[in-house]
Amino acid sequence: MKQKQKIIYSIVFLNFFIFSCCLNFNVKAQDPEHNLGFNEGTELVWEVTQLDLSSFRDVFGFDPNFELGDQIRMVIRDIQEATDLWLIYVEFWDYKTDWSLSGEVIPISIGKYPENYDDYLFCLTPIDDYLDKVIDSLTSEYYRLGYSIFKQERSDTGKDYKWEKEFDTRGILAVETNYDEFDQVIVRLEGTFRIIPFGTYFIGFSIVAIAAIIFISLKKKKIRTTSF
Repeated sequence: MKQKQKIIYSIVFLNFFIFSCCLNFNVKAQDPEHNLGFNEGTELVWEVTQLDLSSFRDVFGFDPNFELGDQIRMVIRDIQEATDLWLIYVEFWDYKTDWSLSGEVIPISIGKYPENYDDYLFCLTPIDDYLDKVIDSLTSEYYRLGYSIFKQERSDTGKDYKWEKEFDTRGILAVETNYDEFDQVIVRLEGTFRIIPFGTYFIGFSIVAIAAIIFISLKKKKIRTTSF
């Protein structure tokens, strides 16, 4: 009898275990694989570092509302999570506006899944995997190189041009560039916040290397002094 009860308990436990595993797998499968790589309070400033005014007019048919060296600013004020997207509220200062005054509060939505990508200002992380899956879901006008997404476009004036959005490891737009049909830069906007591409390991290595150079230099100086 005891043996029979053990068998029954074992079967019940096994069924419960299988059901739990299936339930967990289903929940994980529905969870998004990618997340935001930045927090509230993040401040971002982009600067116009290149501008070919003649080419801009020729391709787009109007004058830009910025000049070389002009900057725009954005501060992430609030991040809210919904079922299928993140809603990011940013305070925004356009070109030639007074940063001492309050900026315009703008909501920016980001879909949680790569197939929802829509030329976003931000990407999700891990960036490599996210961009891989984004490109798989986009049309042939798009392609990817490294952390950059490129798109072939045609302006209202009928001119072919190409834009590039380069993201950093946090999924923030670091550089945006428009090229003409000959791959010459029309306008480039660069983030002043760009992080060192090699990360903190590179910084640590640099500090150690500088310290080693100083130590060796002092040691050589000491040897020369002693010899003298």
